[in-house]
Amino acid sequence: MQNIKSSLTDSWLGIDGTPINEVPKGIGGLKFLNDLEGFPIGGGEEDVSDIENMFEKLILPCTLEDLVLTRYFGRKYPTWLGTTCLCSLEYLTLRWCKSCVCLPTIGQLHNLKYLRIEGAIAVTKIGPEFLGCSMGKHRTIEETVAFSRLELLTFIDMPNWEEWSFVEDNDEAAATAEPVANEREANDAAAKPKIEAPVRRLQLLPCLKKLHLRNCPKLRAFLRQLGKVATSLKVLTIGEARCLKVVEDFPFLCDNLSIIGCNSLKRISNLPQLRDLCVARCPNLRCVKEFGSLQ
Repeated sequence: MQNIKSSLTDSWLGIDGTPINEVPKGIGGLKFLNDLEGFPIGGGEEDVSDIENMFEKLILPCTLEDLVLTRYFGRKYPTWLGTTCLCSLEYLTLRWCKSCVCLPTIGQLHNLKYLRIEGAIAVTKIGPEFLGCSMGKHRTIEETVAFSRLELLTFIDMPNWEEWSFVEDNDEAAATAEPVANEREANDAAAKPKIEAPVRRLQLLPCLKKLHLRNCPKLRAFLRQLGKVATSLKVLTIGEARCLKVVEDFPFLCDNLSIIGCNSLKRISNLPQLRDLCVARCPNLRCVKEFGSLQ
């Protein structure tokens, strides 16, 4: 394909679904390009390191609002995906990035409203790195917000995902005090007022309205904090999560809960504001209780 000249003023360019297997040269010179559909990179699996380097060097416009990454076969996401370089990003779709074992650190994309992760088959755990804010040993009194404007979160076709957590196990609580040399020092230490270490307060998913999970067969449980922190949650949909045993403690979930094809599910409880409940193909469900507003 001939080089694309910078004098062109196209606002839209569609490459997806065409015979073109490499991005045309000079595409970076399209200063008025608003919508690019398709970014073919060519090559085979044998070019994993080249692909990772190529994507790392990409410079995306800070005004970008919608990004879809499909069938990226690098083992790690480019670092710019979770930085302030994408400060205007509102819609993000990661589809069939099969080789990435960890999700990108995107919790600090403060304008992100829509996030869809599909076909992340190498991911076994989603941990605090997903949030983009450390909750480790170096604590502060500052409040940290992750996914501050996210309204819709979707996970689909993640067959090896087992664990979901927001914070790592805290080793500080298990630490023992330093030994005291003598009885006098022990009495002096006991007389001193105890000063508690300041703790970083985590505000998470404050605007989340809809959460969808489908075909995540190894996921054993929701993270315990989710129901308490997602104070705007209205709709929760769970499908084909065959290892999930309990759905409970969502005090703010109000509009709809749909659970389909969860063979191990035994209990649904403590959803005091929920108005609409739909359950199908959950043969081991034995306990449904604590619904104060069900209609």
